[in-house]
Amino acid sequence: MNHRKGGKNAGASPGRNRPDKRQELAQHALLALAELGFARLNLREIATRSGVALGVIHYYFKDKKELLIYCVGLYKDAFIQNLEEQIASADNLAALKSQFITALVHSVEEQGHIHRLWYDIRAQALFDAAFHPVVDDHEARLIGVVQQLLDKIRALGGQPEMRKNPVALDVYLILDGWFRYFLQQHLGGNPQASTLFRQRLERLFPLASPELP
Repeated sequence: MNHRKGGKNAGASPGRNRPDKRQELAQHALLALAELGFARLNLREIATRSGVALGVIHYYFKDKKELLIYCVGLYKDAFIQNLEEQIASADNLAALKSQFITALVHSVEEQGHIHRLWYDIRAQALFDAAFHPVVDDHEARLIGVVQQLLDKIRALGGQPEMRKNPVALDVYLILDGWFRYFLQQHLGGNPQASTLFRQRLERLFPLASPELP
């Protein structure tokens, strides 16, 4: 899979395209963005919380849309890479099941406040075409991760059970719907959200032969 950063625009100046500085600023801004969300996003507030001058942010990011897109790209790159690593490193069906489920549950538990930016930007894409490319790109990559998962199950001798030949898009839509629901429950203070999410995934994940517990 290609790992592209959503905030790199072809028309940006060479200075603004310095990946090291842009990434550094975005990392500082990410927590503030996660707290504020797009509707309340203000570059001056981001600058204050990040400890940098407003002019510096304006130099590297032309507006709050570009900053949000770039920050979500950084987070989703790491999230997708982690899922890919869990799939690639599993050498049996039990490990594949455990590692993939744990990666999803931990993302809700430990990074839910940041991950909600993904759903924020997806909602904005319903109204603003500027967000279409980054949303389409990351969703295509997530569907690709699910395809890797299905391929790995078969390579290890398992057979996905939800249907004879499950389509990656169908499985992605199930996982994404559950992830969003239990993320919202977790952020809303439900102490059982992570446990219920894991249980739901466990029921989905006999995805394979009786070798799986």
